Amino acid sequence: MRRRLFEWSMATIAFASLVTAPRPAMAQVRAAVSGTVVDSVSRRPIVGASVSVAGTTRGTVTDDAGTYSLRNIPAGSVTLRTQRLGFQPVSRSVTLSEGQQAEVNFALVEAPRSLTEIVVTGYGTSSRASISNSVTTVQGTEIENSPDAGIDGALQGRAAGVQVTHNAGNPGAGITVRVRGSASLSASNQPLYVVDGVPLIREDNSQLDVGGQDVTGVTGLNPDEVESITVLKDAAAASIYGSRGSNGVVMITTKRGRTGGSKVSFNTYTGMQSVERKWPVLNATQYLEYMNEAAAESGYGDDYFGVVGVDDSVDTDWQDEIFRNAPIRNITLNATGGNDRIQYFANGSFFDQQGLVTGSGYNRESGRVNLDFIANDRLSFRSSLSVSREDHDRVENDNSINASVGNAIAVQPYFPVRQPDGSYTSPTQGLEYTNPLALNEFNSVESRVFRSYGNIEAIYNFGPSWKLNGKLGADVLNLRDLRWDSPRVIGTYAAGQAGVATQGNSTSNRYLVEGFATYDLPSNDMHTLSVVGGSSVEWNGTEIDYIQGEGFGNEEFRYVGNAAKVTVYDGGWTGDNLLSVFGRANYSLLDRYLVTASVRTDGSSRFGKNNRYGVFPAASFGWVLSDEPALQSLKNLAGVKLRASLGRTGNQALLQDFPALQRFGKAHVGEEPGLAQTSLGNPDLRWEATREVDIGIDLTFLGGRFSVIADRYVKTTKDLLVNRPITSTSGQTSILQNIGSIENRGFEFTFGAGIVQPSTTNGFSWTSDFNIAFNDNKVKKLYLDQPFNTGIRDINRVEVGQPLGAFYAIKFLGVDPATGDAKYEDLNSDGDINSGDRQILGSPHPD
Repeated sequence: MRRRLFEWSMATIAFASLVTAPRPAMAQVRAAVSGTVVDSVSRRPIVGASVSVAGTTRGTVTDDAGTYSLRNIPAGSVTLRTQRLGFQPVSRSVTLSEGQQAEVNFALVEAPRSLTEIVVTGYGTSSRASISNSVTTVQGTEIENSPDAGIDGALQGRAAGVQVTHNAGNPGAGITVRVRGSASLSASNQPLYVVDGVPLIREDNSQLDVGGQDVTGVTGLNPDEVESITVLKDAAAASIYGSRGSNGVVMITTKRGRTGGSKVSFNTYTGMQSVERKWPVLNATQYLEYMNEAAAESGYGDDYFGVVGVDDSVDTDWQDEIFRNAPIRNITLNATGGNDRIQYFANGSFFDQQGLVTGSGYNRESGRVNLDFIANDRLSFRSSLSVSREDHDRVENDNSINASVGNAIAVQPYFPVRQPDGSYTSPTQGLEYTNPLALNEFNSVESRVFRSYGNIEAIYNFGPSWKLNGKLGADVLNLRDLRWDSPRVIGTYAAGQAGVATQGNSTSNRYLVEGFATYDLPSNDMHTLSVVGGSSVEWNGTEIDYIQGEGFGNEEFRYVGNAAKVTVYDGGWTGDNLLSVFGRANYSLLDRYLVTASVRTDGSSRFGKNNRYGVFPAASFGWVLSDEPALQSLKNLAGVKLRASLGRTGNQALLQDFPALQRFGKAHVGEEPGLAQTSLGNPDLRWEATREVDIGIDLTFLGGRFSVIADRYVKTTKDLLVNRPITSTSGQTSILQNIGSIENRGFEFTFGAGIVQPSTTNGFSWTSDFNIAFNDNKVKKLYLDQPFNTGIRDINRVEVGQPLGAFYAIKFLGVDPATGDAKYEDLNSDGDINSGDRQILGSPHPD
């Protein structure tokens, strides 16, 4: 397999070399054109409208006055085309003679956003009017100045069917994104993020467990750099990414330069965060009354808790002690400009967010340079480079006896935060839990991320119809973890070990070589056809080191190298390769009958030799019903487009890279080195495959001022990869196999309204958008349909007929008014409340 991937990669590199080879220009460049682009109604200048010469790479954009200038245009008959988001594109044919300085002005007519919006579809773009898939686009202007560390958080509430959940409350924490529900048991359910054509490393590389506070790769992208975000939701749209499309694809396009001179902009915001609502708890008097009443009921006396060293004047609100008002700020400096040969966009930003919990915070410094260079009428280059540094300061929380927020809720309020000598009150003075203030002040969890990613792309135009693209991309991420558990936190393990230090380093990299060709049928009144086809090779690798030590002579020396003894050490490398061939065709007849078909074949080193390659086809159909001649009289009132799609995508985002192979690990006996089997191999492992059917309708009213987009989908994932229990006589207790299926079905609705549109005398506008989605998740099949439990303390259930991860516990019936004791349902009627009384209590998924 290694040799085969190498042969494919060399072929792709050769293809990319062909793309970048310069050719002599075929035409003489002797004329120039300039002019203005304005709104046809208000006559206001339109800023940022693109003006290009059809069939060439020659183009520019209008400046703040709506003017443009194009030089070095071939003499003869040429077609000038201008377009801008929100307006209908216009083309004009002009005949130029040598040395002529022609003036060509344009007046654009406003058009419905749902028709003119440019949609990034993967290996190309399309207008909203010409697509028949289910996609959602969020413009960069909608998320800039959004107080979110990453673009995943900025997506919340902006796209129907896209569920965004914050995993924890600390700044910069990882965010869970689900596109049309969860579709896998053991593989990732996160969507694929693609930035300027390069798939992004999103996985959590931190080796520290801090109660669900993961460190993901999406926060490194500054939302202020983003031009647009397109979410490919249905399988027909996402299938162009094949084995990584089951969970949807988030296409991110960053801002690029424009002609018309240099422009520098400075943008900043600042704000203050506060706790919206604290957990309601008893004060000291109420707490003592309650506990003494309980003690009396149990025969311990009626003042059991109210005598031992309790100061009646102490009433500590521990939540007030650990929570704080926390500032957040962002500073961004942009520079953009260029001429008809070179355009650039440069960005530098600083984002800082203090956590609401003492001891927590996040900051990021990032920079980006995007450069476009037009070598001649046929050859052009595009490059993007981003560099960032992130600092995560976390405090332990969730699922821990040393969780600061949990302890602040549970600890007794009749104890002070500090003792008279200034030391923190601790369990040795009577606290039931570790002092949360001491945890946050003396302990630290620091994660530092350095990251650089980008690409360089060459585009060669053979003529008006044929174009070749070659791309080299890379994403390199280094994460350093440093944790210190102080001996000054009384009641913890570290207090008895003179301190515990942990350090982890992980480096992940992704390298991409890609080449594809595009063919566009010359324009005519009957047909439009666009075909793209190509191949790509991707290499991924991760290397980790981990070490932990105990016993420190001084708290100022916190690195493991100063420890008296090393207690844990580990390290290793893992990686995978992906080889792909893909193609897509978009066809339109009379601009009202739309067909899109795509197919991708992926070969992954993660799967066994029997099923290494997977094929992922898709097709979609659209019918612009309102363009039918019989309905022309209604077109100005309403526009109707019907859509239907069917596609197959896969999931190869496994938690391990070599599941098909027998694996071995260290098995040292004393100082004698050795190996022992850690897992059984399964060469028959195959792809998790998702088949999705989508039916939708796009409606516009009153010339596009109002719009409705509705979708109904059924998404079924089969061949789930599950660790099935086996007899331990085999040497292992489980084996990874393809077992079971999950179904997601639902509705999505998006409503848009241009309530007030600008006029010739007033530039004021008002638009509103609303979306809502309903998803029903259900497990359809398991191995012998046997259910099993997952999650913390097995609180979640995987069972046929139930939603994935349904809550599984003993049912609480209320409180016995006679005794104050909790009452639970005795499900099996055996007179005892135990694990045998557990039952499905609800779904973790929102309605």
